[in-house]
Amino acid sequence: MLELKNVSKSYKKRLVLNDISHSFDDGLHLLVGPSGAGKSTLLRICATVEKPTSGSATWQGVPYKKIKRQLRSELGYAPQIVDLPLNVSGMEFLLHIAALKGVGRGAKDQAAELLHQLGLSLDADQRIVGWSGGMRRRLILAQALLGAPKLLALDEPTAELDSETAARVAALISHAAQSATVLLTTHLAEHFQSEGARTVRVADGGLTAI
Repeated sequence: MLELKNVSKSYKKRLVLNDISHSFDDGLHLLVGPSGAGKSTLLRICATVEKPTSGSATWQGVPYKKIKRQLRSELGYAPQIVDLPLNVSGMEFLLHIAALKGVGRGAKDQAAELLHQLGLSLDADQRIVGWSGGMRRRLILAQALLGAPKLLALDEPTAELDSETAARVAALISHAAQSATVLLTTHLAEHFQSEGARTVRVADGGLTAI
């Protein structure tokens, strides 16, 4: 379980998140709300990319600051924008991420399976520089899913995807949520409504379960 306790986040004089306390257990949690409400900021805090201005986060009852290195081996994070290394292939990129995560034996088989599930197998050995925006979006999701993480923070994973591909991605994420805590921002919540997802609205600095 991921628990936020009195979490606030400010950038200079702008308060983005204001005294948020909420628990996320296993399953899929959709973060919805207007643009600029703080959804991506909340994900970055949950993924240890940013620290809150005040308050704290705990994973399985232990404060983030005590288990940050361990937690990073148990989580997958897919931000909206990533500066991908364009002169390597998709497979090479995933194998590099797998090594950083300590995936170990079976990393190539796992990477190949994710590329297959996301419809990227035919281009797996092609350099990323020639990939479309939608293909790169799926690759970012693939690296987050490597290692079967117990905590997933996914920022608009269906952006730039056609409806058929978005549905495939949604099904893959929903499957992962059967054994993990998944936080996901999306403007296409309808792709996930049939999967028993819980919806949380982020607006005006606060967080409200819907």
